[in-house]
Amino acid sequence: MSTETGLEDEVREALRELVAEIGAVSARIVENDDLRTGVPARTLALGGGEFLRVELGTRSNSDVPIEQAFEKITRQLRAIRRRWEVARLPEILVGPGAAPTSDKVTDRISTYLKGLAGIDRASNAFVTRAGKLIAAANPPDEAEASRWQFLARRTANTHAPGSSYGEIVDPDAYAMSFWYDCTLIVLLAEPYGIDFVRHRCRHVARELANLLPMLEPDPDAPAAIRRRPPTIP
Repeated sequence: MSTETGLEDEVREALRELVAEIGAVSARIVENDDLRTGVPARTLALGGGEFLRVELGTRSNSDVPIEQAFEKITRQLRAIRRRWEVARLPEILVGPGAAPTSDKVTDRISTYLKGLAGIDRASNAFVTRAGKLIAAANPPDEAEASRWQFLARRTANTHAPGSSYGEIVDPDAYAMSFWYDCTLIVLLAEPYGIDFVRHRCRHVARELANLLPMLEPDPDAPAAIRRRPPTIP
């Protein structure tokens, strides 16, 4: 996946989530704040001469306070810009529509894993759930496939001191549990800095915890409550 495509997908999904949360007509990244469409709207400054324009519907979602949603999306878009190291976000317009496909979500997860596998001393990275492989930075060979399965089982049965999460620190790998029955695994070569690897893995796990729910099927019950993932330590 190219940098441009990955950035566009991430911004589009963030805007789509905002539209769904507050029942907005549309959300759009713009370079000026004087766009007028005749629809009630809020324009939020993102810094660097960019703005987020949100066209509001006649009925909003009362479960999500609008100001809280605006604060969240503003921080999220600024974080995306910093993470991708770009001066400008793409001018994307999003309206009410279908959720991203499973393939798109898996591609996004793989992009994060590729970044993790690109750190010093790392060779591959995986995310599993309930012992099944969800995505990998690179297709595993036979030895790697055997290794991630073993590490996933060990992590599921190990708790880090003072935490409900599992953590494995081996000479050739680091693994941690997160979200619901998920494990993040990085294969490494000695010597590697455990503090640096642990920090990077926790950062990636936070991002993946926002993506993994998108792979789940829609609940059958119309009043099903969306689960909130636990905070990554």
